[in-house]
Amino acid sequence: MTKIDDILQEVRTELGSDLISTDVVGMDGLSIGGIITDPNFNASAAAARFAMVMQLARKVSNKIALGEVEDSLVTTGGAYIISRFLGDGSYYWGLAVTKDAVLGLVRMTMNEYADQLWDAIPK
Repeated sequence: MTKIDDILQEVRTELGSDLISTDVVGMDGLSIGGIITDPNFNASAAAARFAMVMQLARKVSNKIALGEVEDSLVTTGGAYIISRFLGDGSYYWGLAVTKDAVLGLVRMTMNEYADQLWDAIPK
């Protein structure tokens, strides 16, 4: 188990049964560490597609000059998917949770662990 996996296990413990999936992903769309708790969730596809979402979010934010992207929230019928850049923006952290999750707690947890994840990424 890598340091990234250890940190994501801590996140899993904090979020409990609300966690669907979490991944640390390069901007190439490839996950370098993750956890899936729902076997029906295609984490590889989500990682690749949300890399595109994060690239677009960064581009739009720059075009409209409202500052750096803090996170991106996608709400679906069954889940919330939050993604945020890590460190210098060459990686992002995606996290999918059930609609029962408390978004404030999810964001607070991501704020707590983001720097640890960035530090654990081999550079």
